[in-house]
Amino acid sequence: MKQSQPSASIGSQLSALLAFEQTEKTVEQSLANLKAYLETSSAYLVNEFKAGTNVRNLVRARARHIDKMLIALWQRLGLDDHLALIAVGGYGRGELHPHSDIDLLVLSENELLPEQKASLENLISLLWDCRLKVGHSVRTLDQCIEIARQDVTIATNIMESRLLVGNQFLFDKLKRKSSPDKIWDAKAFFEAKTAEQKARYKKFDGSSFDLEPNIKSSPGGLRDIHLISWVAQRIYYPKTLDQLIRQNLITKKEYYSLVKCQLFIWRVRFALHLVSGKTEDRLLFDYQKSTAKMMGYKDSQHSLAVEKMMKRYYRAALVIRNISDILLQVLEENVNRDDAPVSIVPLDQDFQIVNQRVDAIEPRIFVKKPTQLLRVFQHVAKDPSIKGITASTLRAIRAARYKITSSFRKNADNKQLFVEFWHILHTSSRAMFLMKRSGVLADYLEPFQRITGQMQYDMFHNYTVDEHTLFLLKNLSDFADPEQSDAFPLCSEIMQRQENPEIIFLAGLFHDIAKGRGGDHSELGAQDAGNFCRQHKLNPQHGAIVEWLVANHLLMSLIAQKRDISDPKVIKNFAQLVGDQKRLELLYILTVADIRATSNSLWNSWKDSLLKDLYLNTLAYLQQRESDIDRAWKDNQLIAKNILLEQGISSESIENLWQHLDDIYFSKRSPQAVAWQTQKILNNSSEGNFVVGIKTTPHRSGSEVFVYGEDKENLFAALTATLNQRGLSIQAANIYTDKNGYCYDSFFVLDEQGNALKDKQIKQQIKQAIIHNATHIESANLSVQRRLPRQFKYFNIPTQVDFVADEYSGYTRLELTTRDQPGLLAMVGEAFKTTHTKLHDARITTLGEKVEDTFIISHRNNSPITDEKQHEKIRREIKRRLDK
Repeated sequence: MKQSQPSASIGSQLSALLAFEQTEKTVEQSLANLKAYLETSSAYLVNEFKAGTNVRNLVRARARHIDKMLIALWQRLGLDDHLALIAVGGYGRGELHPHSDIDLLVLSENELLPEQKASLENLISLLWDCRLKVGHSVRTLDQCIEIARQDVTIATNIMESRLLVGNQFLFDKLKRKSSPDKIWDAKAFFEAKTAEQKARYKKFDGSSFDLEPNIKSSPGGLRDIHLISWVAQRIYYPKTLDQLIRQNLITKKEYYSLVKCQLFIWRVRFALHLVSGKTEDRLLFDYQKSTAKMMGYKDSQHSLAVEKMMKRYYRAALVIRNISDILLQVLEENVNRDDAPVSIVPLDQDFQIVNQRVDAIEPRIFVKKPTQLLRVFQHVAKDPSIKGITASTLRAIRAARYKITSSFRKNADNKQLFVEFWHILHTSSRAMFLMKRSGVLADYLEPFQRITGQMQYDMFHNYTVDEHTLFLLKNLSDFADPEQSDAFPLCSEIMQRQENPEIIFLAGLFHDIAKGRGGDHSELGAQDAGNFCRQHKLNPQHGAIVEWLVANHLLMSLIAQKRDISDPKVIKNFAQLVGDQKRLELLYILTVADIRATSNSLWNSWKDSLLKDLYLNTLAYLQQRESDIDRAWKDNQLIAKNILLEQGISSESIENLWQHLDDIYFSKRSPQAVAWQTQKILNNSSEGNFVVGIKTTPHRSGSEVFVYGEDKENLFAALTATLNQRGLSIQAANIYTDKNGYCYDSFFVLDEQGNALKDKQIKQQIKQAIIHNATHIESANLSVQRRLPRQFKYFNIPTQVDFVADEYSGYTRLELTTRDQPGLLAMVGEAFKTTHTKLHDARITTLGEKVEDTFIISHRNNSPITDEKQHEKIRREIKRRLDK
């Protein structure tokens, strides 16, 4: 590759800078030359980057350019040799990307003299005027050591610092006084830095595969390489990682893999700085496409340029994380060598447990007996107290992966071992993650290789397909862990009595395995799962369930969120699709695990209750028991009336109100809901035209906002806008108008934190706002201001409006897909008003930047809308409002 050297123009500008006299005129000229120097340097490095010059040379060249400028300024400003100008941080390592911080330490033996302070202020002022991002500290030697003794970050900065100009003796003294025999010995340093890493990992949910990764700090980012280097330096004093090869702490293959991945991420970071125009380590959606273009990636028929770049990034991050895990374990063993005695527990003839980690007794066992590449993970899975696998064994596994060939996969013993691994009722996901991160899972299960690092370019999915799959499996293992039963009692109860857990684990493993191929991933994944089960001689009945679960893994979520699950016909139809209790139970826990593994913000108490309701009512149907829905259908009125009579409300008042209601009203509500709504109306009818009630629904873990009053055109738009203006998220709406033309509208809402409304004052404000806007609908302000996430603008989701006959209600089902935006429901309501469309029910589903809403509609006379011209009219009105 080309080598980066300063151009002649940079050298001449530096010479001119050094030749200036100290006059006001020449100080101004100095600043102009400094800026020109930096601009020329930057332009040169950018051109070299685009030409493909090795990025290592570029980041070092930029550091050298800044070195020369600082040295010249130091000397030009007459700063004496009693002080030392020291580079720290990344600059101390001699690594500067286009907009990296320039971190400096000015070290003195004693407090600064006034003239020294003035000169330093001039120096920093000049650097700021040049728009350099400078971080600087001025300390005496004693101050520096004292702070370093208390703060491991400062100690780390000193450890990788280098003298730019000034007092060499003072700098050497700093190094001696901050050495491990003075402060932060190897063990204390190791413990402090690994604690930092744990905190850092926790911030990123322990995943290297976030769709907007921080390429410096995320697991598998550059900071993991820094950590290895720091800890190694503290123990062995090597200046560079390659020196660890001679000490047998890192293999040549590991070293070159690490360097290759580091250089790739450096190249991403260099391009990211250029694209963003600032110090930026978050590979945000805002910059991903431009960064990929800057790096030379191009779209192809089957994948976008950005997907290619991100896939390579995720694979590089995986390599860095795997190697850093091994090296940290090696370093930990060396740090603790003289501490507690080694605990060794035999497992079988090939494996033992060493200090709670599975260890291969003979490292070449995986080459001699490749089957053990699968058995080793079984040992981890069977004992939750095992912390992992020893570093030497992980290395041996990586070195022997070439043994996983086509014949290995066809071997009957290996097939049996792989299935046995999933037959274990995993109460910890550690073994699964180890199998994945070691590469064995993708080597054995070839379709998994294709989804490794496969990004999903939307805001609905937080992680790559492979990482999402592992998080789903982790959720299932959490359900299996008795100590975590309180979090999801129903899921845990189902999972913990599974006699053949391989069914649900394999369904989870295969559920998204066909993502990115084109076509229906559920159908294609089911084919893969079916083939796998047959090839691995699974019990045919078990294999059929696995295949069915993969094919239908989205079914329960779709029914729960887009259909009226209070309708017995919906339950009956779903029960017939499921077929039996076994499939229902497994589909339920798979659905919960899947949603929770998709996005941190996607799971909430509302979805929890919807799925639980659907599960329990379907279970009742399958067991031929009377469910809550059946009871509601038969005798809701009687139960509700008894509740009201007990509250002292007269039978005459109840009958006078109910005579205007039909069976549909009572069939869609529980007796308690009917009684509550009736009580609200009868007790508050004197307050005005509209009655509003708000109650927490423990069963649904949200709030129901009930509105009663004379129905009006655009009322739905007014009510939804009012709720949105108050920061409420509408999950569902049930719209009903009685024979007298009065509405009984219910909205199920969550606050901005995804919880039910609790504050009485806020509830009262919402009631007043609804009554005002519903009463004065013509003059009400229905505009909704809501700040959308910045990422939304990077996703183009065309509005799609489809009409189908609703088999349950007899009306028409409108299915809307569009980009989320403020006031969306109000705009849809306005479109319904304009087209004289009657709304009966609404189900709201928000998937990141996309919404998939379902509306049950009819003509004003309650007849279904079947005319294509009317469909097109409604479609046009909705799109006109949403796409403007």
